Amino acid sequence: MQIFREIKPNLLSASSLALGMFDGVHEGHRMVLADAVQKAELMGTLATVVTFANHPQCITCKTPTRQLTTLEERLELFKIAGIKAALILEFTSEFSEMSAEAYLKTILVEGLNAKSITIGYDHCFGRDRQGDYNFLIENKDKFGYAVDVIQPVTIDGQIISSSVIRNFITIGNMDFASKLLGRPYSLKGTVVEGKKRGAGLGFPTANLKVEENLVIPACGIYSGKVEFEGNTYKSVINIGKNPTFGDIDHISIEIHIFDFSKNLYNKKIKVSFIQKLRDEKKFSSVDELVKQIKIDCENAKKSLE
Repeated sequence: MQIFREIKPNLLSASSLALGMFDGVHEGHRMVLADAVQKAELMGTLATVVTFANHPQCITCKTPTRQLTTLEERLELFKIAGIKAALILEFTSEFSEMSAEAYLKTILVEGLNAKSITIGYDHCFGRDRQGDYNFLIENKDKFGYAVDVIQPVTIDGQIISSSVIRNFITIGNMDFASKLLGRPYSLKGTVVEGKKRGAGLGFPTANLKVEENLVIPACGIYSGKVEFEGNTYKSVINIGKNPTFGDIDHISIEIHIFDFSKNLYNKKIKVSFIQKLRDEKKFSSVDELVKQIKIDCENAKKSLE
């Protein structure tokens, strides 16, 4: 997949575009991507995504939006969806002042030679979000492109959106979050050294460090899967502050991988959350904690069967 990070005239000779942030690349997003890919096949153009390296809300909102996917993960998912090129723009305060007219003309038409443009029902671009579906329709004959809008996609009566998925993850409803995403929610990160308390209890854990702007599931115990060096392992995951010991002031992500003995320090792994098993709890003794960990391991194995 070709990747471009700045626009210039005639960057592509002809393209079928999918516009959006696409955080999570969920089931609704994939409909937008699939439409662009289909148009590209029909028109003999290049299926191309126009997206942002950083979330626009990082500039437009006081509270930064936590992400479901890193840029690297989004690009990987675009490729799987059949996208052949991606233009990655930096959303800055200056960029936010660009008019919809300038965005359409300089980026989509003169830069990418758009022959078709596909957006989701709620996608807008340009200053004050003036570049919507109606705006694209009004200008399509002038610039010679076709327009398609993908209507809301629902599952079990719920409209799929990145914000809705974030909410389900933050309350620990991984079952429904995964349903809306079309895959289990996952975090990629680096294994760092912890207090080695798990090993002392007979349950060694890998402590995962992830990018700070990612969505972290609610505190609690989860069943999950770990991908490392091309292999997948079953695991039980603890997210929380280890209240039984009370000496951690931050949220940690600790993974006990079943039947695994390799050294993971400084290695990158991917952890997928399958099901929340229980809430975080403070135990009155270490023996009580160990007893519960054994139960958690058995419950995790059952949920992963």
